[in-house]
Amino acid sequence: MSPERAAWRYRSGTIFSLGLSVGVVLGIAVGSVVALRLGADAVDTMRSLIDRMSGRGNQVNFELLLQ
Repeated sequence: MSPERAAWRYRSGTIFSLGLSVGVVLGIAVGSVVALRLGADAVDTMRSLIDRMSGRGNQVNFELLLQ
């Protein structure tokens, strides 16, 4: 492999890693801001909706049977 090609592969891996880490940090920051703006009631409502749709309770979820 030529030195130019090796340098390019190293740079592309570095750029990918940098983009991935920036995306993770921005995602956590935006998610935290949204959660703080919506408040605890909205977060609890979303959490209960997700629990209900996933069928985590011990009861049969009839809404999912209708699909």
